Amino acid sequence: MLEQVGNLLFIIPDFLYIEDYQKLLYYNDIPLGTLQISSYLRSRKNIKTNIIDLRLEQEKYPNLAIKEPFEFNEKKLTNPFLKTNTRQVDGDFDRFKKSFFQCLEKKGIQEFDNIGINCYTSYQYSYTNFIATLIKCEFPKKNIIVGGYHPTGVPEDFTYKNSPFNFIIKGEAELILIDLLESGILKGNGKPNIFNSKNCIDINTLPFPDYELYLTQYPFKNKFKFEFYMSRGCPYQCAFCALNFPFRNVTFEKFKEDFTRLCQLVGDYNPNLLKIAFADQSFGRVSISEKVLEYIIQNNFSDTFNFSCQSRVENFEDRSNLIKKYREANMIIGFGFESANKNLLIEMHKTETPKKYIQTMEKILDHYKKANGPYCRINLLAGFPGEDHHSFNETMEFVNDNCLHKNIQISPTLFSNYPNVFVYKNMVYYRKKYGSKFIKAWWKLPSNPFKNSVLKKVSKNYSRKQLIGDYKDNYFEILRAWNGEIFRDLLHWKLFFNNWYKQL
Repeated sequence: MLEQVGNLLFIIPDFLYIEDYQKLLYYNDIPLGTLQISSYLRSRKNIKTNIIDLRLEQEKYPNLAIKEPFEFNEKKLTNPFLKTNTRQVDGDFDRFKKSFFQCLEKKGIQEFDNIGINCYTSYQYSYTNFIATLIKCEFPKKNIIVGGYHPTGVPEDFTYKNSPFNFIIKGEAELILIDLLESGILKGNGKPNIFNSKNCIDINTLPFPDYELYLTQYPFKNKFKFEFYMSRGCPYQCAFCALNFPFRNVTFEKFKEDFTRLCQLVGDYNPNLLKIAFADQSFGRVSISEKVLEYIIQNNFSDTFNFSCQSRVENFEDRSNLIKKYREANMIIGFGFESANKNLLIEMHKTETPKKYIQTMEKILDHYKKANGPYCRINLLAGFPGEDHHSFNETMEFVNDNCLHKNIQISPTLFSNYPNVFVYKNMVYYRKKYGSKFIKAWWKLPSNPFKNSVLKKVSKNYSRKQLIGDYKDNYFEILRAWNGEIFRDLLHWKLFFNNWYKQL
């Protein structure tokens, strides 16, 4: 057995200011990236790991369910984040603190020198700061490491005066963590250190993710979304996307090995929802994608499991037979169409030939309307800088003319200005060209970050309120008409957007 060279307790943070609609989006996903890191550390260097998911611990500790941060006695508190972003509710805070540390003690925090917090999205920034400060106040000698998309985009957000964080990781974490733990750097010098991942790991060397570490602690059958990655990064560079790491994919042999294990896990833990989502940003660009489809069909996995994936529209240009193969594999394709407005498609970096792009989408939809089998999903993005009432209506006209069919699901979302996307880095350009107005550090505001991430003004004559009004009025009827929507989920959607519109 390998000699143990270190330890790391992973924490998945919750969200502050979250509402029921967002819980539907963010509470059922398994933290696959963290589980991949855990398996790598354990297999390569025998590093001891454990995991705490504070989203799910609320089922055991109801007092952990909070919407806003608390403020403790300022005489004992030196952290400026909590002083300026919290409120004084002593009784509630005492109950939260008691439950929080009970949870940590049960997971064996005393056995760990290093705490790793996965600040996966900017939406979790406030909660990440909140719990890191609590941990540092109670356990000042423990090293706190933070990684994820937000630290990758703005690592300086974690280096403020009296920051509880010892190490901030930009980019992929596996190789950095191995070096830190093996070299003994994790001693903590009182100042935050930023480590930039310069080398991309060979994903074919990664062991199977540490699913069972997680699922044995959170065995909520038929609740989780099981995802499978055959690649990292994305070969495209859309202006709204944060997944802009270098693209590479696994070998077919690696796929078969991990896919077989995942199918067994899904059968054990989700017996009534046998579904696997291929989470690659563009399944069709993975070099082995067609071999994977053939493997699923030939081995009859499609008789037992439902599959889904995301793919680009142009991957199916003049390839109707390829769509047939996806349907035979019982795989739902989510097409990243985004908009029917030619100018916006160019601004989004989706295509340089928008007319041809839209025509290809129309041909794909015609195919689905004539065939039986799995439906397809059309992903649409509203509120991108430069959007106006005309461009919004242009997309709605496309939907009404081409997409109102039982085999076509519409999946709309609002543009969020994440700090590591092209738009965020080029806000001056959009301000000058379209009159767009942004909230630069929206994740630091003491209110719902999901709402704050949407532009204050999408374009010169199109305000946030106008956008939300168009969005809720047009998409609710479409979502309600489609036969696959769950009434409870749709009700949460309607309440969220109606209330938001009234607040604007």
